Amino acid sequence: MARKKKRPNILGPIIIFTLLLLGLWKLIDSYEPVPVSLDNSKEIQELVDEVSYGKVQVNWREVAAVVKVKYSMDTVTSTQIKRTANEFIDRHKGEHTLKTMKTVMEEQNFEESEIKTAQETLDSLNKQYRDNSSQRAFINKMKEGAIANYREYGILPSVTIAQAVLESNWGNSGLTKEYNNLFGIKGHNWDGATANMDTKENYNDQIKSDFRVYASLEESIKDHGQFLVENKRYKKNGLFDGETYQEQAKALQDAGYSTAENEHGEKIYSSMLMDIIQTYQLQVIDSEAELNT
Repeated sequence: MARKKKRPNILGPIIIFTLLLLGLWKLIDSYEPVPVSLDNSKEIQELVDEVSYGKVQVNWREVAAVVKVKYSMDTVTSTQIKRTANEFIDRHKGEHTLKTMKTVMEEQNFEESEIKTAQETLDSLNKQYRDNSSQRAFINKMKEGAIANYREYGILPSVTIAQAVLESNWGNSGLTKEYNNLFGIKGHNWDGATANMDTKENYNDQIKSDFRVYASLEESIKDHGQFLVENKRYKKNGLFDGETYQEQAKALQDAGYSTAENEHGEKIYSSMLMDIIQTYQLQVIDSEAELNT
């Protein structure tokens, strides 16, 4: 008598497979980003900058304006903000260009009332973060030379301008007013005139040092790019390989451009530069420089 074939037990594998799927779903769900408040401008900027492609820089205020219309303020997540930022980037044949906020809203089929709300939000954000006239005038004065430096030396305009702001205190330092030295470049390996002045090192140390003297602010900006190229430590630390202002700011710090530290002995130069860039939307100038090259 032939033996009856035993049916394979498939219930066990099904249960195991189901449990694995549930576990995977919980793991994915655990990574769901937490809500992001539109009042937290720095966090939104960082999310937008994360999806921006190098010099094709999306304007975080425009993203925030669109996000406010598309999502609930109580539940909007970092993923949704980054998804919206991506909608501002037009990818065609491997090239990236920026779309206007109007184009993005048209593609999303915004109604007239929604377009109005987004524009009002953008106007409010622009007013909230508007630079005072002297700050904007200083940035505009630096802009042309910074873009020229980018095209010749590869230093992003946002980084050059942020350094000028930080090192010269918006052009108000004695070194800048008297000697047109915007970047605090010292007189080492310099054939021109120098000026001996006090300088701050580390957290709270004051020393005297010789600094380069320039005939004009324009000469100072140009020499800044040349100085970084000629000093091999900047290339060694990846300054010219950096495609974003975050990478270049970190490279400047790692190369020892500044010895600035906080009270805990932690290096803070890159974070100081990035704060300036984000506060005054200097990364948008990087986009202008790249798109108009």
